[in-house]
Amino acid sequence: MINGNVMKCLDAGTKKDFANSLIFWASRPYVFVLVLAFMLTPSVRMAGALESGADFLNIGAGARPAAMGSAFTAVSNDANAVYYNPAGLSAINRRAASFMHADWLMDGNYDFAAFAVPFKSFSAALSITRLDSGRFEARGADGRAAGGFEASDLSVAAAFSRTLGSNSTMGFTAKYIASSIAGYRATAVAFDAGYIRKLSASGGLSMGVAVRNMGRGLKYAEQRDDLPLSVSAGISACVFDAMTLVLDVKRLVYDKATSFAVGSEYNMFGSMFLRGGYSNRIAGAGDMGNISGGIGLKLADVAVDYAFAPFGNFGATKSLSLNYKF
Repeated sequence: MINGNVMKCLDAGTKKDFANSLIFWASRPYVFVLVLAFMLTPSVRMAGALESGADFLNIGAGARPAAMGSAFTAVSNDANAVYYNPAGLSAINRRAASFMHADWLMDGNYDFAAFAVPFKSFSAALSITRLDSGRFEARGADGRAAGGFEASDLSVAAAFSRTLGSNSTMGFTAKYIASSIAGYRATAVAFDAGYIRKLSASGGLSMGVAVRNMGRGLKYAEQRDDLPLSVSAGISACVFDAMTLVLDVKRLVYDKATSFAVGSEYNMFGSMFLRGGYSNRIAGAGDMGNISGGIGLKLADVAVDYAFAPFGNFGATKSLSLNYKF
């Protein structure tokens, strides 16, 4: 009879078939639990809930992810991971900073900044996000102009990530959210959690899961609006060492909506990147789908990324990011 130790030795010396390895991984009990939770989440709370507020938390961060349709759950590996999946912070091996400015819809401005630091046993990051929606014209019951009002949103986050073994990472984020409109202000505290696992020894294939915006919601006067609680699952594959393909599926729990996003990144000459993506639901624009694209340039420790996404009659969004490692 062959004991367990001998079997392990034989298994270690045998070249594994990729399909069999994938089936073995997918058959693990915790994968079934994650998939089941993903499918049943919409019916867990408030079956008759209204749509959530603070939709600016769904806009995204960084021109690189924006150009890839924001399909970044499984490929998060830079300072932008503090927004998409905090588990990705473990991929950072040097201090990194990221700054983004975007011209948003209706003459709004969207800004994001993050700073990440790797430590001996974990990685940590801080970020700040702000959406300035500009000034809106107010009208009375008779349709006449009655002055105007301003609206803005802010989020400040702290995140950390830790490696679990050689193939898995997990991360958590805590954030303070403030929103103001027409002189009224509301605040809330929310939390994110994420997990990333490499499915191949080279790291060319990986999957990720993230739960974002867990919290009580924003309360204006007597009404409390739920935060845009979401569950995302994604997969990333590196093809021919030059192209990365990504797929994300996202469930907005209280909005009772499921969306998907696909993206690609092509590395040219080691310093130039061409990116494209598509998402069938865009934050701030209802259920309108959107094609996105962009380009990136990397020179030593500095990377500059640009993303462009047309919104039909709403205009277009343009994002510019600067990333620096030191």
